[in-house]
Amino acid sequence: MLGRIWQFVKDPLNFAVIAAIAGGVWAVFVYFHPAPEAKPAPPQNKIEADCGSVAIGGDVTGATITAGSSGDCPKPKP
Repeated sequence: MLGRIWQFVKDPLNFAVIAAIAGGVWAVFVYFHPAPEAKPAPPQNKIEADCGSVAIGGDVTGATITAGSSGDCPKPKP
């Protein structure tokens, strides 16, 4: 059975017909298959560091980083 199929495919004309049909099926699939919806952008991170501390979380590319004192930090002990 497999030998008969291989003999059929080995013929250059049959191979060209099979390739054209497969290409047409692929073109129809790509044309009618809906494109995936764009994923929404991940929420932007806002990192805050109070009282002279340092804070970082995950990928900070494009994130807002605020460092400084909020004014209600405890006084350092002597």
